[in-house]
Amino acid sequence: MKKIGFGLLASCFITLSLTACGSGSPEGERSSAEARENKASTETNGPGSSVKNTTPKDESASGGKKTIVFSMFFPDELVQEAKKKYEQLHPDIEIKLQTAYTDDAHIEADEEKFVKNTNTAMLAGKGPDLLQSAEYVNILPTDKYVKHHLLVDLGEWMEKDSAFRKEDYFGNILDNARTGEGLYSMPLAFFLEGFVGDADAIAKTGVQVDDVNWSWNDFIVTANQLTASKVYPSVLTFGGPEALLAEIAMDNYGLFVDTESRKANFESASFTGLMNQVKSIYDDHIVATDPRSKAYFRSIHINSPWDYLVTLQEYGEDMKFYMKPHAQETTAGGYFRPYKGISINANSKVKEEAWDFIKFMMSGEIETSPTKAGFPINKNMFAKLVQQLKEEGTVKTYEEGPLHGKAIKVDQAKLDQLEGLVNGANHQVEYKSDQVHEMIMNESKAFFAGQKSADDVAGLIQNKVTTYLNEQ
Repeated sequence: MKKIGFGLLASCFITLSLTACGSGSPEGERSSAEARENKASTETNGPGSSVKNTTPKDESASGGKKTIVFSMFFPDELVQEAKKKYEQLHPDIEIKLQTAYTDDAHIEADEEKFVKNTNTAMLAGKGPDLLQSAEYVNILPTDKYVKHHLLVDLGEWMEKDSAFRKEDYFGNILDNARTGEGLYSMPLAFFLEGFVGDADAIAKTGVQVDDVNWSWNDFIVTANQLTASKVYPSVLTFGGPEALLAEIAMDNYGLFVDTESRKANFESASFTGLMNQVKSIYDDHIVATDPRSKAYFRSIHINSPWDYLVTLQEYGEDMKFYMKPHAQETTAGGYFRPYKGISINANSKVKEEAWDFIKFMMSGEIETSPTKAGFPINKNMFAKLVQQLKEEGTVKTYEEGPLHGKAIKVDQAKLDQLEGLVNGANHQVEYKSDQVHEMIMNESKAFFAGQKSADDVAGLIQNKVTTYLNEQ
C-alpha cells in the first residue's frame, strides 16, 4: 500500500495484526486506492495550489457573485459534482475549490505545506470559508481551531435552521461526532468499526455473545467460555498488547481526554484497570498476535454497504459483523469513524451560503453508488444504496481480494441487519490524535514487559499527554 500521509501512516499501527491498514481484509488498501482514484478526477486551482491566499470575500470581482472558498487536501469528485450542480441552482454563487495534493511522491511535502499554510491563515483570522481536513484521517489541528473559536458550531446552525430536518439524517452519528458540546465538523459519511466473527464456530460452542451490550469485562468472560470450548485456540487476533490498549483508549477517548477543557485523565482506575484487563487476556492467550491464527474474531472496519457484504464473504460463508466491546464506564453501542468532515471558518463572510452548500452535500442530491467509500449521513441515501444492492442480486468482490473479483450473491438477511448496526453506532473513534495514540503505545510497552507498574506508566502517559494538550 502506498503511503498517504503522516496521519494515516500512524493510524495503521492501531491494528498491527491486520493485513492492510484499517482492516483485517484488504479494504484498507482498497480505500487508499479509491482515494487516489477520486483525486485524479476533481477540479483544482492548479497543481499544488495551497490555501495560503484564501482570504474570505463577500463578492468576487466578476458579476457580483458571492464566492465560497472550499479548501481540502485531496481533490474529491463528489465535491466537484456538488459544486457544479449547486452553481447551476444558485447562479449568484461561485464555489472555488482549492487542493494541495500533487502526487504520491510528494505527499509528505504537500501535507506539511497544506497544514502550515492553513494554520497561518486560520490563526490570522483569514483562511477558506469551508475546509475539509482530509478524507480518511484528520491532518489539520481542528481541536486547536476549536480552542481558539475559529470554527462555527454547526449544531447551532442545525437547530436554528427550520428547513433542516435532522430526522432525515443519522442522528446517532451527528450527536456523537461532537467536540464537547459543539459540532465543528459535519461528517458527510462514516465508517463502522467492529469485529468480524465466525458465527458458525461460535454457535458450535453454545456460548451466547451479546455484542450489542458487552463491555470489555463481559468480553473477557465470554472469551474464557469460548476458549474452554476449544473450537478455536484463540478468541481474537491482534497486534501486541500496547496496540490493543491504544485502540481501546482511542475508542473511548472521552474517558481519558476532555477535549473541551484540554485535560487528561490517565491517572485513573479506569485506565490502569484497562491496562490490567489487556495484560490478562494476552497472558491467558485469549488474543493471538499472529494474524494467521485461528480465532473467533478479528478487528475490521467497514466502509460502505457493498464493502460490508464483500468483506464478510471474503472471510468465509458464516462470518458476521459484531460490535466491539465498550469500556466499563461508557454506554453500550457500536463504534464509528467520521468521514469527509466539513467545517465552516468562523471568520467567513459567507457563513449562510457555506452552510447552505453543506446542507446540499448532505441532502442526497449528489448520486453515489454502493461501492463508494462511506455510509452516507443521509438516511434516505443509505436506504437507496441498500435497495440497489438487493435489486442487483449479485456483487463483484475486490479484484485484489482473496475471491479475486468473483461475483457473489447478495445476502439479503445481512443487509437487513446492517440498518441496526448503523443506527446502533454511537461511539466516535478518535482519529485526530495520532500523537496521543503513539504515547500510549510507546509508554505502555514497559508495563506489558513487566518493567514498570501500571501506575507508573499511567503517570508517564498523563504527563506526556498533558504537555501535548497544553501545546495545542
